[in-house]
Amino acid sequence: MKKEENPWSKGIVLVCTKCHKSISSKSLHEEGNAGENLKTFLKKSFKESGDLSKIRIVTSSCLDVCIDELQALSYASVDGKTETFTVHPEADREELMQMLRQKIKG
Repeated sequence: MKKEENPWSKGIVLVCTKCHKSISSKSLHEEGNAGENLKTFLKKSFKESGDLSKIRIVTSSCLDVCIDELQALSYASVDGKTETFTVHPEADREELMQMLRQKIKG
């Protein structure tokens, strides 16, 4: 077994793809899986700001944080600290981006 370096320098975001089942389509503007849509938004935003090499955004199966109408996601930094959040996958995007940008600063 050989240990490899992470291709990201600060952390990884895991976005649950199962949460969309508990989010009413009436509360969403975009069609499709809310988790996939949130991942796409985050990746595009970090790419546009030039920070995509600092953070990896991937989808995952259930994170076992199931709250109706909310999207679960976890942030794991390279120093080992992991935090899990629930957000509305569209309404909370800007607040989520600000929080993640703070986490990868430096």
